[in-house]
Amino acid sequence: MDKGSVFRSGRLTARPAGHGDAALYAALFGPDRGPPRQIADMQDWSRHAVAPWVLSHAGHPVGVGGFRIGFGEDGLELRFDFLPEVAGQGLAGEFVQAALDHAVSVLKADRIFAHVPTDTPVPARILHKAGFIADGGEDASAADTRLMRLTLRRPKARHPLPRAG
Repeated sequence: MDKGSVFRSGRLTARPAGHGDAALYAALFGPDRGPPRQIADMQDWSRHAVAPWVLSHAGHPVGVGGFRIGFGEDGLELRFDFLPEVAGQGLAGEFVQAALDHAVSVLKADRIFAHVPTDTPVPARILHKAGFIADGGEDASAADTRLMRLTLRRPKARHPLPRAG
Protein backbone atom coordinates (compact mmCIF):
# COMPACT_ATOMS: atom_id res chain seq x y z
CA MET A 1 0.00 0.00 0.00
CA ASP A 2 1.03 3.57 -0.52
CA LYS A 3 2.31 5.48 2.49
CA GLY A 4 -0.69 6.66 4.47
CA SER A 5 -3.21 4.48 2.68
CA VAL A 6 -5.53 2.31 4.75
CA PHE A 7 -7.56 0.71 2.00
CA ARG A 8 -6.81 -0.56 -1.48
CA SER A 9 -8.66 -2.11 -4.38
CA GLY A 10 -7.24 -3.07 -7.78
CA ARG A 11 -6.97 0.51 -9.01
CA LEU A 12 -7.82 2.65 -5.99
CA THR A 13 -5.94 3.59 -2.87
CA ALA A 14 -7.59 5.31 0.06
CA ARG A 15 -6.44 7.34 3.00
CA PRO A 16 -8.15 9.40 5.69
CA ALA A 17 -9.20 12.89 4.66
CA GLY A 18 -6.90 15.74 5.61
CA HIS A 19 -6.78 19.51 5.50
CA GLY A 20 -5.27 19.44 2.00
CA ASP A 21 -8.41 17.83 0.53
CA ALA A 22 -10.59 20.95 0.53
CA ALA A 23 -10.58 21.30 -3.27
CA LEU A 24 -11.73 17.69 -3.75
CA TYR A 25 -14.54 18.05 -1.21
CA ALA A 26 -15.64 21.34 -2.79
CA ALA A 27 -15.63 19.75 -6.26
CA LEU A 28 -17.69 16.78 -5.06
CA PHE A 29 -20.13 18.44 -2.68
CA GLY A 30 -20.03 22.15 -3.51
CA PRO A 31 -18.47 25.10 -1.71
CA ASP A 32 -21.15 25.15 1.01
CA ARG A 33 -21.46 21.41 1.77
CA GLY A 34 -17.84 20.38 1.07
CA PRO A 35 -16.06 21.95 4.07
CA PRO A 36 -18.45 20.65 6.76
CA ARG A 37 -18.41 17.18 5.19
CA GLN A 38 -14.62 17.19 5.12
CA ILE A 39 -14.43 18.26 8.76
CA ALA A 40 -16.96 15.59 9.78
CA ASP A 41 -14.95 12.90 7.96
CA MET A 42 -11.72 14.04 9.60
CA GLN A 43 -13.33 14.11 13.07
CA ASP A 44 -14.97 10.71 12.63
CA TRP A 45 -11.67 9.20 11.56
CA SER A 46 -9.82 10.64 14.55
CA ARG A 47 -12.54 9.47 16.96
CA HIS A 48 -13.52 6.08 15.53
CA ALA A 49 -11.10 5.18 12.69
CA VAL A 50 -14.24 4.75 10.60
CA ALA A 51 -15.04 7.47 8.07
CA PRO A 52 -15.09 7.93 4.30
CA TRP A 53 -11.61 8.01 2.77
CA VAL A 54 -10.12 10.09 0.00
CA LEU A 55 -9.91 7.74 -2.99
CA SER A 56 -7.06 8.07 -5.48
CA HIS A 57 -6.54 6.49 -8.89
CA ALA A 58 -3.19 6.69 -10.67
CA GLY A 59 -1.97 9.04 -7.94
CA HIS A 60 -4.80 11.56 -8.31
CA PRO A 61 -7.75 12.09 -5.94
CA VAL A 62 -10.92 11.00 -7.73
CA GLY A 63 -13.51 10.65 -4.98
CA VAL A 64 -14.52 10.11 -1.41
CA GLY A 65 -15.91 6.82 -0.20
CA GLY A 66 -16.13 4.57 2.81
CA PHE A 67 -18.18 3.99 5.90
CA ARG A 68 -19.81 6.00 8.61
CA ILE A 69 -21.11 4.55 11.83
CA GLY A 70 -24.88 4.34 11.41
CA PHE A 71 -26.05 6.02 14.56
CA GLY A 72 -29.82 5.51 14.60
CA GLU A 73 -29.61 2.86 11.86
CA ASP A 74 -28.65 -0.78 11.99
CA GLY A 75 -25.13 -1.23 10.61
CA LEU A 76 -22.58 0.89 8.80
CA GLU A 77 -23.48 3.47 6.19
CA LEU A 78 -21.64 3.10 2.88
CA ARG A 79 -21.00 6.32 0.97
CA PHE A 80 -19.20 6.95 -2.30
CA ASP A 81 -18.90 9.96 -4.56
CA PHE A 82 -16.61 10.25 -7.59
CA LEU A 83 -15.62 13.20 -9.74
CA PRO A 84 -17.61 13.33 -13.00
CA GLU A 85 -14.46 13.00 -15.12
CA VAL A 86 -13.91 9.40 -13.96
CA ALA A 87 -17.49 8.26 -14.62
CA GLY A 88 -17.82 5.13 -16.73
CA GLN A 89 -14.44 3.65 -15.74
CA GLY A 90 -15.89 1.11 -13.28
CA LEU A 91 -14.17 2.67 -10.29
CA ALA A 92 -17.36 2.97 -8.22
CA GLY A 93 -18.27 -0.69 -8.70
CA GLU A 94 -14.72 -1.75 -7.91
CA PHE A 95 -14.76 0.43 -4.81
CA VAL A 96 -18.06 -0.97 -3.52
CA GLN A 97 -16.92 -4.60 -3.85
CA ALA A 98 -13.58 -3.91 -2.14
CA ALA A 99 -15.26 -1.81 0.57
CA LEU A 100 -17.66 -4.64 1.37
CA ASP A 101 -14.72 -7.04 1.68
CA HIS A 102 -13.09 -4.53 4.03
CA ALA A 103 -16.31 -4.22 6.05
CA VAL A 104 -16.38 -7.96 6.68
CA SER A 105 -12.69 -8.69 7.15
CA VAL A 106 -11.49 -5.55 8.99
CA LEU A 107 -14.54 -3.86 10.49
CA LYS A 108 -16.33 -7.16 11.27
CA ALA A 109 -19.60 -5.69 9.99
CA ASP A 110 -22.45 -7.67 8.55
CA ARG A 111 -25.10 -4.98 8.01
CA ILE A 112 -24.55 -2.15 5.56
CA PHE A 113 -26.94 0.51 4.34
CA ALA A 114 -26.75 3.37 1.86
CA HIS A 115 -28.83 6.44 1.08
CA VAL A 116 -29.12 6.54 -2.71
CA PRO A 117 -30.15 9.63 -4.69
CA THR A 118 -33.40 9.02 -6.54
CA ASP A 119 -32.47 11.31 -9.44
CA THR A 120 -29.31 9.37 -10.39
CA PRO A 121 -29.79 5.67 -11.23
CA VAL A 122 -26.11 4.66 -11.38
CA PRO A 123 -25.41 4.36 -7.60
CA ALA A 124 -28.53 2.23 -7.13
CA ARG A 125 -27.46 -0.07 -10.00
CA ILE A 126 -23.97 -0.44 -8.53
CA LEU A 127 -25.37 -1.28 -5.10
CA HIS A 128 -27.96 -3.65 -6.54
CA LYS A 129 -25.17 -5.55 -8.36
CA ALA A 130 -23.40 -5.86 -5.00
CA GLY A 131 -26.50 -7.40 -3.42
CA PHE A 132 -28.20 -4.39 -1.83
CA ILE A 133 -31.98 -4.25 -1.90
CA ALA A 134 -34.27 -1.26 -1.60
CA ASP A 135 -35.68 -0.91 1.88
CA GLY A 136 -39.21 -0.67 0.51
CA GLY A 137 -40.24 2.39 2.47
CA GLU A 138 -39.48 5.98 1.70
CA ASP A 139 -36.22 7.21 3.17
CA ALA A 140 -37.18 9.32 6.14
CA SER A 141 -33.91 11.28 6.04
CA ALA A 142 -34.66 13.01 2.73
CA ALA A 143 -37.30 12.94 0.03
CA ASP A 144 -34.67 12.83 -2.71
CA THR A 145 -33.01 9.60 -1.51
CA ARG A 146 -34.01 6.02 -0.91
CA LEU A 147 -32.58 3.56 1.54
CA MET A 148 -30.86 0.37 0.37
CA ARG A 149 -29.63 -2.39 2.69
CA LEU A 150 -27.32 -5.38 2.57
CA THR A 151 -26.79 -8.13 5.11
CA LEU A 152 -23.47 -9.85 4.64
CA ARG A 153 -22.51 -13.30 5.74
CA ARG A 154 -19.30 -13.42 7.65
CA PRO A 155 -17.26 -16.60 7.41
CA LYS A 156 -18.13 -18.86 10.30
CA ALA A 157 -15.45 -19.18 12.92
CA ARG A 158 -13.91 -22.58 13.05
CA HIS A 159 -13.99 -24.06 16.50
CA PRO A 160 -11.71 -26.98 17.27
CA LEU A 161 -13.46 -30.16 18.28
CA PRO A 162 -13.22 -30.92 21.99
CA ARG A 163 -10.68 -33.56 22.85
CA ALA A 164 -11.85 -36.71 24.48
CA GLY A 165 -10.21 -37.39 27.66
